[in-house]
Amino acid sequence: MTPRLRLLLLPAAAWLRCAHADPEPAATIVRIVLPAETDLRQPVALPSEPENTIEVDFPWPVVDWAGRGFTPDAEKFAGDFEIEATRGTPRIFVTPIAEEAHRVLYVVLGEPDGLTFGLPIEFIPAPPPLAWRKVVFATPRKANPPHAAVILAEQPPRTRLREPSAESELGLMRTLRLMLSTTEDGARAIAAANPALEFAILPGTPQILGDFSIITRFAVRDSTTDCLGLCASVTNLTRRQIYFNPESWIVRVGDHVYPIRTADFANELEPGATGAAFLVLARGPDGDPTGLLPGNDFRLTVALDGPAAAGDKHPPSEANAPR
Repeated sequence: MTPRLRLLLLPAAAWLRCAHADPEPAATIVRIVLPAETDLRQPVALPSEPENTIEVDFPWPVVDWAGRGFTPDAEKFAGDFEIEATRGTPRIFVTPIAEEAHRVLYVVLGEPDGLTFGLPIEFIPAPPPLAWRKVVFATPRKANPPHAAVILAEQPPRTRLREPSAESELGLMRTLRLMLSTTEDGARAIAAANPALEFAILPGTPQILGDFSIITRFAVRDSTTDCLGLCASVTNLTRRQIYFNPESWIVRVGDHVYPIRTADFANELEPGATGAAFLVLARGPDGDPTGLLPGNDFRLTVALDGPAAAGDKHPPSEANAPR
């Protein structure tokens, strides 16, 4: 069964103006496939924090490096990061030594054919549970040679998508939390660091649903599984505590309705409080991939539950109307 998370929420980043939950321990050893150097559009973002060193492993030896704010010896030279690197080896160690340290390091790698590969790395501040401890860069994917002939198959082609799993859905939800904890530029950098992720900031228009409102903040799609992650903020518009049915989340796109089975939300809000909801849509009602892109016009609803719903004197809204 798909996991359902119920966590208490803390205040969120200012750029989203909503609260988020204390994250579960996230994966701190990450593998990233390098794009071709010609496809690099911005630095690869690595979350870091001052309490720990981050190890960075490359597929080829380091030829040179440069970056403002990086020092080989923090006791002798000022800097925001201390770096341990040796030319000719494929591994470096970087330690933030200043709060909210945020710098770009340019690393030059020596490829086997005698050419060099320039890789800009942006170290961004992150909360300790979400900071990475080790990053392993893999060699860029090589384009497949074109097929010499085209044939008409009798059966439709098999999908290249991976089947979503509890692990992949939790991984996407952790990515949503990490994006929420940083700035908009930081969230874009996190998405850019993983070629499988598609990211979009949404208009953020409030939907008033009786006793509460919902604002859909941003969306992330994992192109390897066709899973869609949504981050939204929910605000209690009443002067009493309200409760939500955790199994009633629905996302509407045009005329299509998709029940959401994986949700991380507190399921209760104090008067006037705002909480963050992290939602993952893995498959449609028929079990097939949805093909939804993160830039769609999403409309979220959720039903009230418990004493607040039972004692509600307002006319039924779309969020708590019978289905």
